[in-house]
Amino acid sequence: MIRSIVVLIEIIISYLLQSSVFSYFELAGVVPDILLILVVSTAFFRGQKAGMLTGFLAGLLMDLCMGDVVGICAIFYMLIGFLNGYSNKIFDREDYLLPMALITVSELLYNLLYYFFVVMLQGNLKFGYYFGKIILPRVVYTLFVAILFYKLFQMLHLMLAHFENKER
Repeated sequence: MIRSIVVLIEIIISYLLQSSVFSYFELAGVVPDILLILVVSTAFFRGQKAGMLTGFLAGLLMDLCMGDVVGICAIFYMLIGFLNGYSNKIFDREDYLLPMALITVSELLYNLLYYFFVVMLQGNLKFGYYFGKIILPRVVYTLFVAILFYKLFQMLHLMLAHFENKER
């Protein structure tokens, strides 16, 4: 129960940071995807189900507040949470390099999916321009911000795990 409340608070705070605070810190016209960092870190620490649920809720919040098509970001984030959830049982949780690689690949995947299923269907067929002006800067910016935010999410997940083990 406590974990669910904390995850909902994480989603809301991440969304508010992404949409309001980081809009003042745009680099190359893009903002980092803090919600994606949250989804990847949740999937990395808690597994596929938690990653999918966090991804769905985070994507749904984005769709309801900023999207044209309700559900598209929810599906993309849910897919990313599912795919990153595989790393939960395979890799060491203290590893710091792997989550950064997962965040980078996930951001690239999200932006490519978004281009092919949203932007391209609206008639924008200039993939090279979109890749150079939107996708690449966003991937790089998200990676740099992930270095700080992943550590924060990691501490929260470890603290919650410690608290849950203490209750048992």
